Amino acid sequence: MKRKAKTKNPIFVSPDGGETVYEQLPNGDRILVEQSQTAKDEETAYEESEMVGAEAIALRRKYPTLQKAWDKYRTVWHLITGNQ
Repeated sequence: MKRKAKTKNPIFVSPDGGETVYEQLPNGDRILVEQSQTAKDEETAYEESEMVGAEAIALRRKYPTLQKAWDKYRTVWHLITGNQ
């Protein structure tokens, strides 16, 4: 996000009920003011969603090192969460 000089009477907007707050600039651009940890986690989850699904499985099949790392991740995940 761009950093610009603050306006005299800023307008603040939040597309997600206050979890993320932007300052709306007169030209339509927005400056990120604050983002909660929940909003950051949601953004990360969205970005990481490509790591699961049929395409991801095919990619792991094509690259054995990726599959090996995935297997280690799953092992640690199951150890921490207690899932089998």
